[in-house]
Amino acid sequence: MGVYPSDSLSLPSKDSEISLDSIRSPLHERSTEWRAMWISIGMQFVVGVQISVYYMSMWPYLSGLDKTADMDFLGWVVAACNIGCTISNPLYGLWNQKTMSCKWPTITGFLIAAIGQLMYGAISEVQQHGKWYMLVARVVTGLGVGNLAALRAYGATASTPKDRLKAISYGTAGYVFGISFGPAISAFFTPLGEQGYNLGIVKIDMYTASAYLMAFICVLAAVLMLIFFHEDYAGIIDKSKDSDEKDMSNYVVVPKFDLVPALICIYLYMIVSMIATNIEVMSTPLTTVLYDWKDSQAILYNGIIESVTCIVSVLINFGIGKSRIGKIDKRIQILFGLAVFVAFHLVNYPWWFYSGPLNFLPPGSNTTVVGGCLDTYTWCSSTTRVPMALYIFAFVFFFGIAFPFVESPAAALYSEILGPRKQGTMQGLFSFGGSVTPFVASIIITFLFQHTGYKYVIILQSSTIFVAFILMAVFYNRLVPLKLKPNNGESAAYKNGVFYSM
Repeated sequence: MGVYPSDSLSLPSKDSEISLDSIRSPLHERSTEWRAMWISIGMQFVVGVQISVYYMSMWPYLSGLDKTADMDFLGWVVAACNIGCTISNPLYGLWNQKTMSCKWPTITGFLIAAIGQLMYGAISEVQQHGKWYMLVARVVTGLGVGNLAALRAYGATASTPKDRLKAISYGTAGYVFGISFGPAISAFFTPLGEQGYNLGIVKIDMYTASAYLMAFICVLAAVLMLIFFHEDYAGIIDKSKDSDEKDMSNYVVVPKFDLVPALICIYLYMIVSMIATNIEVMSTPLTTVLYDWKDSQAILYNGIIESVTCIVSVLINFGIGKSRIGKIDKRIQILFGLAVFVAFHLVNYPWWFYSGPLNFLPPGSNTTVVGGCLDTYTWCSSTTRVPMALYIFAFVFFFGIAFPFVESPAAALYSEILGPRKQGTMQGLFSFGGSVTPFVASIIITFLFQHTGYKYVIILQSSTIFVAFILMAVFYNRLVPLKLKPNNGESAAYKNGVFYSM
């Protein structure tokens, strides 16, 4: 039992109604409210879809709207959603921290995102400066889907210790499913074509149909949260409660968490978010130059590939949460996932023994008619072509396996490092890291692709993975869950001072 030099607490008497077992582990007597948890998992799926739905169709839509837009500007448009998320993630996390509410931040976020999606769909009615309207629309959407921070905080604090990995893995599965499924929605609408048809004053085509559908889904998600979501925070020790649990928690101290391993978990989430965004955004222009796919083919085929990848990722995430895979040390899971990411990049590097060089577009043609390199892509004349079978295999299996084996255990470990405390602010910081990196990286990656090709994109991303390996190796022994009770004779710092275990 802990001795508290800073507080004048006494141990309960033998006649006390509070048992010693409940004092040692009050969290283990609680149960996770799985109905609310499943709703929050579904909402994370919706967030993922809202972020990624245009990744593969954005470039042809943008280039058709505004002829002055180039790949550099595409980087800014992709970054725009992450700019909004970067601003709003900490705010939604702070909102959850201060109010212990996940419902109202989530509802507010979805209503804001609905406005952004309506703006995106209406861009087709704009005659000039379409690229700037698209940029603003994606920022507004990002301001809404930053509510992911509140949903993550709920998954981490509403689950009991024994259910935490399962809850976070399922939440990650929902988000990954959404990120992967979003581009498939764009592919579904490709039969409408670029011309589409008019529904009154509203133009419905392969680009705008998904935007209006996303706005409807956001409103529907907000209504479902309002009616059916009843939150219950079973995974934290909250001394502000006016209940019997307050008496138990008076004898439990939550020590300060170790900041360094927490930051490493944030870095891990940052690099997987960056890689996921970069690969999905670049897949359409990349396959256009590699395999001479025109825009509609690139969107459709990559959408199919994404859908299969999504199935692989979701199955693995559920496997982590449900099977004995989840019992494996989370650090081992992360290292395995990083190794698979390395394999993905090795396969997709333009090695000298691959066939090449790449083909340029015929004079006077554009990518709506035929695929190939733009005449400004001078690097195509010295770049080799990744075999299509290898590209598809690596995308589906390496990417599909690596993401859940890094993101899910890193998110669960992050929650365990923080311990059973309110996590809104720190989960907001976690989500902030996952937004700011794609924001910066998408600008850099599109610039590199336009001016130097995809070789240096692979090198840059591989470098971030190498840094992750180093951090994991150096701080391996500190990447462990927070210990509520230190070893006998050892001290641990907490909010009001230091306590010892005797």
